[in-house]
Amino acid sequence: MKYLTVSADCTKESRDLLSVEWDEGKLGEPTEEAVLKALNEGRVDYDVVDVDEDHLWSFNGAEVLEMEDE
Repeated sequence: MKYLTVSADCTKESRDLLSVEWDEGKLGEPTEEAVLKALNEGRVDYDVVDVDEDHLWSFNGAEVLEMEDE
């Protein structure tokens, strides 16, 4: 299990900082495309680290900033 810090472009037109639980066994390599797809499909758990509002409806882009092993 890896924990990712992800900068995400959301529909509210801001970049939010997320802490994402990433299971490489189930989800594969945490590429930007894979993270974006998993976020949009609701296949990963995440905590919002820094956000102006709490409503995230869809993700338009994602950049993996940091990766930590469990």
